[in-house]
Amino acid sequence: MNMRAGAIFVSFDAVAVSGITVEALKIAKKLSRKGIKSYLDLGYDIKIDKGKFNKPYKNEHEIYSDLLTLVRVDEINCIPHYNLDFIERSHNVLIGRKTIVSLEEQEEIVLAINQSSRQLARRIVQLWERLNIIHVIVENGTLPENIIYTKALYLAIDVYGKRHGLGNFVIWRDHDLMWNSEMAAMKYGPAPYPHAVKPVASSHITYVTVNNHLKNKLEEWCHHGVEIKVKKNAYDFTKLGNYTNIREKLSIRDNDILIARTTRIIPQKRLDRDIYLVSRLNRLFRQNGIDRKVFLVVAGDPHEDHASYQELRALATTLGVESFINFIGPLPHERSQMRLYTIEDLYFSCDLVSFLTSWGYDSYGNPIGEAISFQRCYITTNYEYYWEVYGQHGFEAPVMAISDKEDGLPDEAFIDDLYRFVNNRQLMNDVAQSNFQIGKKVLSDDVVNIMDFDSRDKMRVNVFVSVVLPVYNESECINDVLRSLVDQKTNGSMISNESYELIIVDNNSTDDSIEKIHAFKAKNPHVDIHIIKETVQGVSSARKRGMDYASSRSKARDSRLGVQKKHYIVSVDADCRVEPDWLHALIGKMVEENADLGTCNYYYNEESFRHRPNLFQEIQKTLRCRDMSFSLFGGFPDGKGFAVERTRYDEVGGIEIFYQLNNGRFVEHLSDDWDFGIRVIAWGGKPVYAQDSRVEINSRRVNTILEEVIAGTAYGQDGIIIMKDVRPDAEEQKPMICDTTPTQSQQAWFYSIKDYVPKNIVLPSLLNPQILLENPAVREFFTGPVADRLNRRIHEIKHESRIIDFKAIHAYKTPAYRLYFEFRNEIFSALRRAVGEDIGFPPPLPACFDAVEPEDFERFVYYFCEDRESGEAHNYFANGGVF
Repeated sequence: MNMRAGAIFVSFDAVAVSGITVEALKIAKKLSRKGIKSYLDLGYDIKIDKGKFNKPYKNEHEIYSDLLTLVRVDEINCIPHYNLDFIERSHNVLIGRKTIVSLEEQEEIVLAINQSSRQLARRIVQLWERLNIIHVIVENGTLPENIIYTKALYLAIDVYGKRHGLGNFVIWRDHDLMWNSEMAAMKYGPAPYPHAVKPVASSHITYVTVNNHLKNKLEEWCHHGVEIKVKKNAYDFTKLGNYTNIREKLSIRDNDILIARTTRIIPQKRLDRDIYLVSRLNRLFRQNGIDRKVFLVVAGDPHEDHASYQELRALATTLGVESFINFIGPLPHERSQMRLYTIEDLYFSCDLVSFLTSWGYDSYGNPIGEAISFQRCYITTNYEYYWEVYGQHGFEAPVMAISDKEDGLPDEAFIDDLYRFVNNRQLMNDVAQSNFQIGKKVLSDDVVNIMDFDSRDKMRVNVFVSVVLPVYNESECINDVLRSLVDQKTNGSMISNESYELIIVDNNSTDDSIEKIHAFKAKNPHVDIHIIKETVQGVSSARKRGMDYASSRSKARDSRLGVQKKHYIVSVDADCRVEPDWLHALIGKMVEENADLGTCNYYYNEESFRHRPNLFQEIQKTLRCRDMSFSLFGGFPDGKGFAVERTRYDEVGGIEIFYQLNNGRFVEHLSDDWDFGIRVIAWGGKPVYAQDSRVEINSRRVNTILEEVIAGTAYGQDGIIIMKDVRPDAEEQKPMICDTTPTQSQQAWFYSIKDYVPKNIVLPSLLNPQILLENPAVREFFTGPVADRLNRRIHEIKHESRIIDFKAIHAYKTPAYRLYFEFRNEIFSALRRAVGEDIGFPPPLPACFDAVEPEDFERFVYYFCEDRESGEAHNYFANGGVF
């Protein structure tokens, strides 16, 4: 399959020019710059109430210039049951409930729908194969217009995605849903719409809607089986095109006011308000002796609802403003021989853009965004979603008050405010400039950023390693980190700039990190550097985004070539530098031992601790213990540096995001890397420790929050493990370059070793107790008798707690804590033998054990570790690490 081929837009709207097709054109323009051809199915073969069912395409092609090529499913009318009568009948019976039939007849209809949808799905796949489609954008597919087509589309996505090894290649975007589209007509019947096709949970699909109200309604309807992203429309704030001022052609002087309305000419858009407004404003100008006139220019198709168009013309005549109203027909977005003017020319020429829509009809509002991006003022009603989409961000405009009960003409207060507004050119200019600056920040993150259209760049045949780097505001470090990743050396030519790629995941950076990355990429064209975006804040989500992206591209490459190759996905942190042979040592170790999971060796730069010898000594003790246990057990991954083979990554479901409550809201739990490694190992994956693969840890955590490091709260407390901003330039984070006292050093060591032992000594044995019996090195470390007792105790705890396995975080934590308490003396004795006498003895027990009798010790250890109310156990064990 040619992965540089095309993207197809499937519209359920069946309208040639609408907000939906405008957005499709915007995306198509971006894709054309990337060499991706875009196709559009207008939905004439889908929607049944627009009077265009199976209507041939005619002059519609002219509207889209060369940006969108119109296509449709071949010979769709040959598919059984796929005809207007059956689709309308099935809709009336199953959705709108306008036709009552017996249960048997309902079942016959459902069977016919399923038969038809399967055949239609095959036709859809054939079309996509012919066009070499790599991305699909479905517009308004969740409206239950056509059950057959919706079911077929889901089937086609599943078949096509699996066949070509595509990952998340579909954006399913809804602008209107049952709850706000033509509600008065009860077109879709009452909830819960039992036969409407609900969104399907699919690894191939990202669901998007335009506001939080629709997101919440849709997720609730789906019983939260899918996640909906909220994405507003997006706009181009560069405006580098050459535009034509059309005022002279329309006999409108520079001093006059030109109001632009770009819309479908249908009653719900309430163009009568604009005509009435023109009448009142012109009257006020005449009454006040001002030589200025107000004109309304409407760009829309007068033939879509010709009766409505005629009524508007008659209203203009009645109000005596017919010479001030100009219906100029639908305008394209690209100039052609047939159409000399574009819709952008109209925005460029106008003073004001109108969007006086009805209350609940339009949540889309793209004329407002176009006005903002063209540095033009706008007027609007306070329609149902205005404040969420625009108002809350600080955009300024005259707003006409309406409600769901009152939907009338502009009142005198609004007209007077608007009259004063248009008479103050300086105010209009200031408002337009202010809106433009706000718009650049909040209206430029469009739906394209959800998916990586750069995946059209085929993963090269010899790339077998993807290095994923999540980035959030790392301007100070990023150039050094990138240089260390690019300057990787090798022995035997296994690793070179031709055999690995970098995937940078921008996690909503607000500094100049991403600009620096783009500049670095431009200066280093010999390395494949992909820059993608994850809008959900959190390193876990960013890491998952990048690793999923690497996996899907690797699978697509293998599918295209018809091969099955080993591919390694590597995670690194954006504040940690790697040594020149880091990647060779890591991947080489995994290849040599046929491993599924590889972990790196970490160190701090000793020079950074030249004046802090006490602190550095405690850090080194922890890292020596880590080196020993990772060599013994294989180790668990840390985001600072680990690798996984792609097929194993997919088998365990990839990175899983955990959430926890913090101050009354859900935040990401920082255990994604750790728990991912546990799943890989517990499900049979082989771990290895690449001792020679070294990563330099940034010392900023112990520089900026030293007091929390010493107190064992560097990652939070009471069971809440959260990311803290430890950058020296962050608010309230100042470098604390001072050494620890002997007492502080001992406290820091105690917290560090208490965090380390349950995770790195107990947990590997808990997950795989067989190593206690079969691995000679493990038995030597513990001694045979201790290894046997530990093995026996693990099985006792598993039996008494009725746990099937210890894979899940809530299953392994308490047993690991309990075994630490019960075997702490034996474990520390083993550590002293293996690492050095300076490891010492176990830290003191919590004071609550002072009154516990020896025969009750195990029982009260259980109570302590299970105490979910106080979080005492979490606090005792340092809650996520120190060094």
